[in-house]
Amino acid sequence: MRPSDTQKRLRNTASFVALAVVATMALPYSASAESKIAIESDAGAPHAGSKLIGRTEPGRRITIVLTLPSRDPAGAEEFVRRVGQPGDSLYHRYLTPEQYAARFGADKSDYTALVAWARAHGLTPGEAYTARTVLPLSGSVGAVEAALGVTFRNYVKDTGETYYEADRAATLPVEIAGKISGIIGLTSYSHFRPLLRTLPAGMRPRPDNGTGPGGALSASDLRTAYSIPVQYFAPKTQTLAVFEQGGFAASDVATYLKKMAIATVPVAVRSVDGYSGAINDPDIELEAVLDIDMQLAVNPAAKKIIVYEDGADSFQVALLDGLSAMAKDKAAQSISISYGQDEALQGKTAIAAENTVLTQLAAQGQAVFVSSGDSGAYGDSPPSLNVSDPASQPKVTAVGGTSLFTGPSGRYEAEITWNDLGLGYGASGGGVSTVWKIPTYQVSFGTPVTTTNGGSAKYRNVPDVAANADPLTGVAVYSAINGGWVTVGGTSASAPIWASFYSIANAGSEGLGFGALGFANPTIYSLGTGLQYFYPDFNDIVDGSNGDPTKYGVGGFNAGTYYDNTTGWGSFNGRGLSLDIILFSANIGTNRPPLPTGVKATAITSTSVTLQWTPKKGDAGFLVYADNYQTEAAVPPVLVTTDSATVTGLTPSTYYKMWVQPISSGGINRQTPFIYVTTSK
Repeated sequence: MRPSDTQKRLRNTASFVALAVVATMALPYSASAESKIAIESDAGAPHAGSKLIGRTEPGRRITIVLTLPSRDPAGAEEFVRRVGQPGDSLYHRYLTPEQYAARFGADKSDYTALVAWARAHGLTPGEAYTARTVLPLSGSVGAVEAALGVTFRNYVKDTGETYYEADRAATLPVEIAGKISGIIGLTSYSHFRPLLRTLPAGMRPRPDNGTGPGGALSASDLRTAYSIPVQYFAPKTQTLAVFEQGGFAASDVATYLKKMAIATVPVAVRSVDGYSGAINDPDIELEAVLDIDMQLAVNPAAKKIIVYEDGADSFQVALLDGLSAMAKDKAAQSISISYGQDEALQGKTAIAAENTVLTQLAAQGQAVFVSSGDSGAYGDSPPSLNVSDPASQPKVTAVGGTSLFTGPSGRYEAEITWNDLGLGYGASGGGVSTVWKIPTYQVSFGTPVTTTNGGSAKYRNVPDVAANADPLTGVAVYSAINGGWVTVGGTSASAPIWASFYSIANAGSEGLGFGALGFANPTIYSLGTGLQYFYPDFNDIVDGSNGDPTKYGVGGFNAGTYYDNTTGWGSFNGRGLSLDIILFSANIGTNRPPLPTGVKATAITSTSVTLQWTPKKGDAGFLVYADNYQTEAAVPPVLVTTDSATVTGLTPSTYYKMWVQPISSGGINRQTPFIYVTTSK
């Protein structure tokens, strides 16, 4: 990350203010005693349709955030690149929060000085995050005004919603200003920013063949349609997390689990900025149970779901502090965020601060999946084209939306780009960032993989992948405060679906001793461009668009073969993609494991065959394959770490060719000699 404009100005003016700084260091902090400088923040931008209604109450308590720069941003970026690069000596050698702080966190003395300054001005420091790049401060409006040299005013939007905002950029003493990169929280213009869409009461989904309440998709429907495997190896190893802007009813989740025949999984609430956990808004409660339910629907063998809640602060503050808490805890391997707004509304200060924390999460091996948005190519500000933050962040996997069509027994039939703009029910967010340059994973051998269907060759393209998000093909979720069973869609559903699926693959990688998978995009893009392709991985969405030129006067982006800016690489074929993600690093290795010996069939039924073998030292795991000898149709391979495996889903009275492949962190060996087995009648 390059130095901010504020830091550059401070360096240029250092010689002029040195004497003033020295003279004031021994004095109490006060506006009159110090030279001051304006600081980048998220306030002061004009908001069309807003009306001034008066001063903000001086006694009202608010939270702001001071952001501090990493001591070595270039080093942190390089570490993230190397830790995700197969073959590198740092591959999958992730850092603990303490290790990250020691190498790349903000300067400890700067952080300590800022805490002292805040307390001297009547502000209360919030939770201390390990990397010290985020310092939340709470206090009365009057205290914040005095400390920052601003005045807060109340406004009302044309929607009737009220908010506060500082009248100007904050100014701080030069000595203090030089320690920070920005201030967030000087406006509450953006509060709740969930990305979900509900089907109106009385309407039924299309084509109305889900097995959930009201004809919506159930948990088993999703697992069947996307061929999602049971979590590899031991269950209860994967912890997932979600970010929420308010509380939820635990009884709603319990009702969902009972209806979907899913065993109880602990759901823990993690308070952020001291939030009480109260249900503060029906839409937020529905968002929370949707996120939790989708993670449990896809991976019912998860160990725990952690809900990071901040329902009191503005979206920018809540999101940044929520991410910081996730990085501090390092408890979740896979994270989903179903909130966002246009990059311009989020603001460059907040976007830069998020990137700093997301870099830490990537360095720690924590994968983040984010909803791409529910308003098509236009975002919050039609008819201009916009992408959503944090979905456009380069260190997250942005998840777009599809319309999923299933057939008898819930089998996958087709998907198209989700686009109900003409009906008023939303569309898959997607487009081109105006903030971030194109990341290296969107470039293959010097050529951007994003331009085939109209994407950019210069800037970050969104989304990366997709899953079902159309409320007309929606999922069933229970929320008592919203009337009970509700059919829900939006990329709020697709993001937790992907995060949970990734946890299944992560369990496989960890079970083989390969370590946590970490940030998903380098692997996803490598698989998408065909560098590691063994079994069908993606459902490529080639039909539809995320625009409506009739309604908005300008079109969006069109779906097409391979990558596009409506659904990315598409949705997942769960079994195929999970295996290829797990084996991605092994397929690049050169130290092949030895072949097992003595492969034989020990049990045969009409639909299954059990094979057994003798492993050799150096074999971390095994893939077991079966092909129909006549049709050459492949059965999805089985992954195990034991000396036997049962291949299921076979056809009675059928001749099969079977074999075993050993796996290690150094690679995959050629297969064992074939054995031939006929299933019973």
